[in-house]
Amino acid sequence: MLKENRQKQILNLIDEKGFLKVAEASNLLSVAEMTIRRDLMELEEMGLIERVHGGAKRRVQKKTHYTELSHLQKQSLHIDEKKHIAKKAAELIEENDVLFIGAGTTTEYIYDYINVNAAKIITNSISVFNRFKDDARYDLILIGGRLRERTGTFIGYFTRKWIQDIKVQKVFIGTNGIKNDHITTAEEEEGVVQQIILKNSDENYILADSSKFGVEAFQVLCHIDEIDGIVTDRKLSPQFKNYYQNKCNMIM
Repeated sequence: MLKENRQKQILNLIDEKGFLKVAEASNLLSVAEMTIRRDLMELEEMGLIERVHGGAKRRVQKKTHYTELSHLQKQSLHIDEKKHIAKKAAELIEENDVLFIGAGTTTEYIYDYINVNAAKIITNSISVFNRFKDDARYDLILIGGRLRERTGTFIGYFTRKWIQDIKVQKVFIGTNGIKNDHITTAEEEEGVVQQIILKNSDENYILADSSKFGVEAFQVLCHIDEIDGIVTDRKLSPQFKNYYQNKCNMIM
């Protein structure tokens, strides 16, 4: 049995029983107790369980829900981390790429670090558009629609209608929270637009500073399996790093 499958079964047993003894897990899964102990150590490092004498139980985690801030409020938060993330994201961009860059106070920093002589940039964000609009190197397309002033983003029927026919090579979007295997967003109409472009892209990247991990916003934007990588900062805790690097490419 592969380690990943075995550890999933261990988690299922803990959820079912509340507490799982090492000897019991060894018997049920037909593996040595030493193997079970190693699995429990790894699961504890991921922050998923808590080892206690003779076995393990689920770690009780405080539920953290996201409260949406305005674009202006978010601009003053985690600035160094956002710039680091934007630089790492920009390094993924190649000559003549066709890109979608979503709204966000992290994504708009990509302009400061992009280092190609030609690219097509598509966005529904006024702030991203304003960063690129005076640079002749880029073929820039602003997708219009109904303006959501809180984030400076176009949403609604016309935005969805226009964006559904667009095919891009890479998508860079932010998130309001990443919890378990879900990427989440605070506003459902913005989320619908992002879901459409994620399906129309060859490569999908989520930009999220370390404060977004363990946080759950209103709507599930996508599952971790639907993205190619998470671009984050080096302050991410080992607990989250260990968990997510087994799920997707963690770019730090």
